[in-house]
Amino acid sequence: MFTNFLVAGDPNRQFFTETTFVLEREFGERYFLFVEFVGDYHLNGGPGYLINSGAGFRITPEQQIDFHVALGLNENAPAYILGIGYSFRIDGLF
Repeated sequence: MFTNFLVAGDPNRQFFTETTFVLEREFGERYFLFVEFVGDYHLNGGPGYLINSGAGFRITPEQQIDFHVALGLNENAPAYILGIGYSFRIDGLF
């Protein structure tokens, strides 16, 4: 995946691009595991690289919860990231 970000609150790293490469394995209809490589490329400063992995549970076909742990691979990345999330999809919006 290829994503561009604009962060208004951080003038030194205001605009950056993030690339990810994800491998995912589903277990049944509701559970999944993933591992991904993340590259953050800022206009100011060098790139940051992370390895991110986690698991998720699909509550319904339109909702899921997940958690992840990321480890920084170089000095420009955070040492680690812990996260938990809730996602939902709205079908038929457009």
